[in-house]
Amino acid sequence: MGNVLDSISKDNTRFTIFENNQVLTADQLNDLFNYLDVQTRTTRTRAIGVGIICGLEIGVLENKRLVLSKGTAITTDGDLLSLDFDQEFDQYEVFEDLNAKYPYFQLDTNQRIPLFELRNSQLVGAVPGLELASLENTTGTTFKDYVGILYLEDYDNDPDLCTGTDCDNKGITAVKDIKVLLVHINNVRTLLQSMPAMNKDYFKLEDIYIPRVKVSIAIDTFNELNASFNNVLSIKDDIKAKLIKAYQTCQTIIEDQFDNGDPTTGWSTLLDQHFTSGSSTSSQYVYDFARDISYAYNEMRESLFSDDMLCCPDVDLFPKHILLGLVRDASVKNPIVPFDIRNSTLIDISPIASTNFSTLLQPKLSLLRNIRFNPGTFIKRFNKRHIDLEYRHHFYESPILNINDEVNEFTRFCFMRLHSMITNFKVPTVVEVQNLVRGLKITPSYYEDAALGERSIPFYYRVNPNLPINLYWNFNANNRKKENQLLSYHSNTYSEVNQATLNPLNFNILKYNFFRIEGHIGFIRADVEAALNKVILENNLPINIQAVQVEKKLETIPPRPWFFPHLYMYEKSLKSTFIDRLDHADLVNDNLRAKDQSIPVTEFKTAKQNVLDNARDIGDPQFNFMSYRSAITNVMSATTNVKAQTSKYAFSNTAIPHDFILNADILRKTDVISGIYQETVIKKKTGLMLGNFMKDNPGLEHNGGVMRGGTFIIVYTADDQRVVADFMLPYASIDKDVIPNPPVYMPPIPLPTGPPIIPRFPIEDIFEIKPHYVKNFEDKIVPYVKEIDFDTKLTNRFNPKIAEIESKFDLKLAITNTKVDGISPQIAGFDQRLKDNSQLFNSVLTKDLRNVAVPNIGTVFGAKNLTNEVENFARNRKILEEMPLDAPGRDVIEKTVIESANDLTEKLNDQAVLGDQANSMVVKSILADVHSGTSLVQNLDLKGQANTIAERANTINRGFKFNR
Repeated sequence: MGNVLDSISKDNTRFTIFENNQVLTADQLNDLFNYLDVQTRTTRTRAIGVGIICGLEIGVLENKRLVLSKGTAITTDGDLLSLDFDQEFDQYEVFEDLNAKYPYFQLDTNQRIPLFELRNSQLVGAVPGLELASLENTTGTTFKDYVGILYLEDYDNDPDLCTGTDCDNKGITAVKDIKVLLVHINNVRTLLQSMPAMNKDYFKLEDIYIPRVKVSIAIDTFNELNASFNNVLSIKDDIKAKLIKAYQTCQTIIEDQFDNGDPTTGWSTLLDQHFTSGSSTSSQYVYDFARDISYAYNEMRESLFSDDMLCCPDVDLFPKHILLGLVRDASVKNPIVPFDIRNSTLIDISPIASTNFSTLLQPKLSLLRNIRFNPGTFIKRFNKRHIDLEYRHHFYESPILNINDEVNEFTRFCFMRLHSMITNFKVPTVVEVQNLVRGLKITPSYYEDAALGERSIPFYYRVNPNLPINLYWNFNANNRKKENQLLSYHSNTYSEVNQATLNPLNFNILKYNFFRIEGHIGFIRADVEAALNKVILENNLPINIQAVQVEKKLETIPPRPWFFPHLYMYEKSLKSTFIDRLDHADLVNDNLRAKDQSIPVTEFKTAKQNVLDNARDIGDPQFNFMSYRSAITNVMSATTNVKAQTSKYAFSNTAIPHDFILNADILRKTDVISGIYQETVIKKKTGLMLGNFMKDNPGLEHNGGVMRGGTFIIVYTADDQRVVADFMLPYASIDKDVIPNPPVYMPPIPLPTGPPIIPRFPIEDIFEIKPHYVKNFEDKIVPYVKEIDFDTKLTNRFNPKIAEIESKFDLKLAITNTKVDGISPQIAGFDQRLKDNSQLFNSVLTKDLRNVAVPNIGTVFGAKNLTNEVENFARNRKILEEMPLDAPGRDVIEKTVIESANDLTEKLNDQAVLGDQANSMVVKSILADVHSGTSLVQNLDLKGQANTIAERANTINRGFKFNR
C-alpha cells in the first residue's frame, strides 16, 4: 500500500452527502473514509509535526535482552505510532519485508538491507525465533552498533476469492503491523536519507570574521598607524562574496523587500567606495563599519537556524518508519509486562508473574519511567531530549508551535538593516562636525557582548529619511514603534521631544557598560581634552582619558601637571633655607649701613631680589635654571663685597651671616635636583608615545568609545597636534603623578605689614667695632709692646693673670714629673723640653711684660693736650656700658656721653691733630671708642645726634693714613 498523502486527489478530497433510503456503495463509503483519513493525517503532519513526540528509546540490558520504552511518534505520512507500555525482547528473526516491500529497505541494486526483527517469546501465538543473546556472536557485532527502527508494515491483504467453505468475496484487508527492527550502523546510510535537512540555509553560509587591528610598539608615524587599519580592510572582498551568497540563499524569503531586485550589485559598488576612504583619518571608522557589517550578517545567519521546525514536511521523508537511534545501555526497575504491539493489548501474565506484579498495571504507575538509559559517550551536542541526534528522528514541530522567534520576519529585518547600513555609511568631516550643534558627544551604549541592535547607533551612519537607519537598527524597537527612542549621535534629527533620547546623560546610565565618544577626530588635542574633561566632570561619568602621541618626538609632547613630592619637598627645603639666610644677612646689612655708609647694601638687595624672582619651583614652566644660577652667583658676589667691608666688625652674638651664604652648596644641590627632575619628566613623556604606552598598558583596542571604568586613549600627531585616532583600555590607566592643583609645601612667610620685627636680642649686640689698638695687641703682641707705654694700672691687670698661668703650669709640670719617673729616656727628654719651655715662657712673658719700662700713652696730639676730654668721655662711656637698658636715668647718661663725645670729636677734628702721624694710631683708637660709645645710645630722640657724631668720627678717621 502506498503513502496516503502521496495519493491525494479529488477522489479523496470529496465525499457523498448521504440521503434517506439511499443505497450506499463501496466507493461512497471509501470516499468518506479517505477524506477523513487525509484530513486527520494532514492535521498531524502540518499542524502538529512529525517525528518522535516522546519516549521510544531503545537499549540493551545486562542479560542481552533489548528493551524499548513506551512513546509516540508521527510519520511524515501522518501515521500515529504509539506504544502504551515498555517492551522487552528476547528473540529475533531476519526480516525480509516480503509484504510491504518498503522502498527505504531496498538498495539501488534491488538488494534488501540486512534487518532483524525483535520478538517476545512470551506473547501468545508468537512464532519461535532465535535467542537474542546469540545475535552478537552470530554476526560478530555488538548491540551498541545497531540502530533501532519502529516500522509500520502497511500493505493490503487480498485473500483468495474461494476458500474451503465458500467463494464469497469478503474484501481486502488493510494490514498495519508495528514492528521493531535493528539495522547495523554500516547499513543505515540509505535510511539516513530520511533525516530532514534541517537548517540547510544556515549551514550553506559561513560567518564573517574581522581581523584585529594590531599596532606595532615600534610605531613612529601616522602612516604606520593608518596602515594598521587599512591592512585589516582587505576583508572587503570576503564581505562582498558572503553578502551575495546570503542573498541568493534567502532570496525566496527576502526578495519582496527590494523593489529593484537583487541589491548586492549596489552593495558591492558602495562597499568599494566606503573602503577606499580608509586612506585618511576616517580609516578607523571604516574598520568599525566592517565590524558592524560582520555583526549584522552573523545575526542574520543565526536567524536561519530553527529549532527542529518543518513547514509542510515532505511525505517521502519517513512515511512508514521512525529511526530510534543507537542502542544504549539500559536497566529496569521492575519486570516489563509483555505487550502485543500488533493490537496494543496486554498479555495474561498470571502464570509467570507474582501476585504483586499486577500492581504495575495500575494507571497511576504506568506513567512512571521503568527503564533507565545511559546516554553513553556518543552525545556530542546538547539537546533538550538528550538523545542521539544523528540516528534518531526527533520531533519536528509545525511552525505554528514554534513561534518563539519570528524567524522569517527577523531574517527580512536583518537584510534591511544591512541594506540601510551600507547605504547610509558616511563619516562626517571636521567641517561638518563643526557645523553641527552637537560637536563632541558622549553617548551611553552597550559593549560588543550585546547584540548590534542593542547598542547605540554610531555617528558614521547618516540619517536618511528614505531609508532611516534607526528604523532598521533594532528589531524589537521596530515592532514596538520605538525606533525614535534609540540613542545615537544624530538622535536630534529623528527625536525632537524625548529628552531621554536627546540628553541621555541626564538620565539613568547605570544599565550601560559602554560610552561612545564621537566628534573629536581631526581637532586639536588640547581642545579635545578640555571638551572631554568638561563633559566627564559635568556628568560625573565613570571614564578616564589619556592623550598619547604617535611619533616618538620628545620635544612635541606637552608637559603635564606632574608633581613629584620627594623632589619638591627637598627642593623647597633647600631654597627656603637659602632665602632665610639671605633675609638674615639683609637684616644685618641694614644695621651695618646705619653705622657705616660704605657698606654696599643696595647691591646685595638687588641681587637678593633677583634670586627671589628666579626661585620658582622646578616644575614651573617658567623656571630657568641658568637664570637661577646667574642670580645665585650675583648674590654671592654681592655678599663677598659686603663681607669685605665688615672686617673691622666683630660678630659677638651670632655667626657671620655672610659666611652662611658664601658656604652654601645650593647650586650643586639644585643642579642635581633639576637633573633628576628633567630625567623624570623625560621618562614620563617617553611613556606618552603610542608604542611605549602600549608596552606599559597591554590590551589597547579601538572600539569607538570606552567601557565603564576604562580609559579612553586620544591619539594625536606631533606636527599639528590633531587627534587622528582613538583607542580604549578596559581598565583605568591613571598617571598618579598628574596633580592639577598640587599641595603647597613650606609656603613663604609673608612680609610684615606693621612695625619692624624686633629680634630676640638688640641688633647692636650682633656686632661691634674692634678697637685697632686691641686688635693689634692681640695679633702682634711683641712688636707693639715696645711702642705702647702701659701705665701702672694696666700692668697690675696683667701681673695676676701671668701669676695664675705660672701657677697652673707649675702644677701640671709637677704632676707630669711624678708620672714620668722611671720611664724611658725618651719620656725623660720630653720632660726636659717641657721644663725648657716653661723657663722660656717665664723668661719671655715675665721679663718682657713686667720688667721692660713701657712709657705711658700720651694724649697730646699736634701740640694739643686732650687728656681731660679723653678721660671724660671714657668715664661716661664706662658708666653707660655697665648700666642696664631699663635703668632709671639712662637717658641722662646717654645725653652726657653724647655731649662728651661731641666735645672730644670737635677737638680731634683739627688740622694739627690730623697732621700728627706719630700718634695717628692712638687717635684712630680713640675715634673707634667714640663710634662704639655713641652706638650705645638707645633713646630715639638722641639717636640722630649720636649718628651725627659717629659720622664725624668716621670722617676724621678717614683723614689719617695708617702707619704701622
